[in-house]
Amino acid sequence: MRRIFIQFYLLLIACFVVAVLGVGLVYKRAASDMGDRYLGDLLKATLFMIEEDLKGVPPKLWGETLARMDHGLTFKVRIEPVNAYELDAAALAALHRGDIVMLENSYEFLQRLPDNGDYMLVAGPLRYLFFLHQLKWIDYLLLALVGLSLAVPVFLWMRPHWRDLMALEEGARALEHGEWSWRVELPERSGVYRVGHAFNQMADAMEASIASKQGLIRAVAHELRTPLARLRYRLAMLDGDAAGHPGIERDIDAIESLVEELLLHVRLDRPLVPLEADAFDGAEWLSERVDEAAALSPSLEWLAEPAAGSIALCGDRVLLTRALDNLLGNARRYARTTIRARLELAGDTVRLTVDDDGPGIPPEEREHVFEPFVRLDASRARDTGGHGLGLAIVASVMRAHHGEVRVDEGPEGGARFVLAWPKLGPAVHSVTEGNTRLTDHGEAWR
Repeated sequence: MRRIFIQFYLLLIACFVVAVLGVGLVYKRAASDMGDRYLGDLLKATLFMIEEDLKGVPPKLWGETLARMDHGLTFKVRIEPVNAYELDAAALAALHRGDIVMLENSYEFLQRLPDNGDYMLVAGPLRYLFFLHQLKWIDYLLLALVGLSLAVPVFLWMRPHWRDLMALEEGARALEHGEWSWRVELPERSGVYRVGHAFNQMADAMEASIASKQGLIRAVAHELRTPLARLRYRLAMLDGDAAGHPGIERDIDAIESLVEELLLHVRLDRPLVPLEADAFDGAEWLSERVDEAAALSPSLEWLAEPAAGSIALCGDRVLLTRALDNLLGNARRYARTTIRARLELAGDTVRLTVDDDGPGIPPEEREHVFEPFVRLDASRARDTGGHGLGLAIVASVMRAHHGEVRVDEGPEGGARFVLAWPKLGPAVHSVTEGNTRLTDHGEAWR
């Protein structure tokens, strides 16, 4: 709100200053010209009367005569020699012409006596002109106070708009965190009511679309389980070669694996994922998973390289295990001879690296490998038995743990997958009564 308030307020002040200066300059010029004309006429009349009173009076008696006079003036009048003031050539020329000369520093007015050119009549200082000079600074002060007072209506006008905009921001963040039922409630008199109404319509469409997609995937996955179970049962009841045909069994296993990955991907494909955080030993966990993967492909060289000492990990062990198994399975499909898995700490961040010596992934395709069902070029997308969901699940698991996953070029020229997440664990999300509550067990890693 502060930034919007300052921007709007400065714009209003700029418009106000321009308007005041424009009107003020016109008014000041007109008032100044008119005031100078009336003041000049007044002084001319006053000095003319004084000069008339001094006619016939010897110069040595001028001071005494002026002191006895009572003209009801608010300023002093005296006679001084012309050389008593340091006047420039223009002022002296004006005096000799009989004009009235004003001294701006002292607010005094001078006029040469016509009968004696060596003397001049001095009137002032005029307190009226001094007041006008002081009034100029008062005008500046009042202008500043009016400008500051404009902040009050700006704030009063902006506050309800800002409150409604904050409600819209809160709703957008709720949708970002997967709270699809969140709606923004704004009064009809709100200036952004139509925006809030459009936001709610968008949220309705998003909730319906996501629910439809997830429901369809769940329904398809569950419906596939029944014929698969029936097919496996019938194969078991068959006699002869068909019952033990390894290709049929392998195809059924692959379809069942795809169904499980579809269901898991649907569960993870949302901003907030309920996690069950556990504390476990990272070195033991890594060695256990690598040994199990090595049992499936004993012809490859499997290297587990946990950091020296014990690494205490905190996170959803089931999901982290699934992510690591998917990376090891991906490396097993493409590696030629060696697969290396390394677990280490980098400050407050756990870093898990899986390298293979396969064909690698081109740089322009690395950002797409974590999308569901993405197929790369022929060098890395040959028929290796994958379903195209394994790396998408890895990315979802990392998002749930406030971490990230990226793919680089490995030291052997193959692919290097790097997982990184906070050492102290992610925020554990518990869903209660339809509202999502966050309980932070550690700092979010960025």
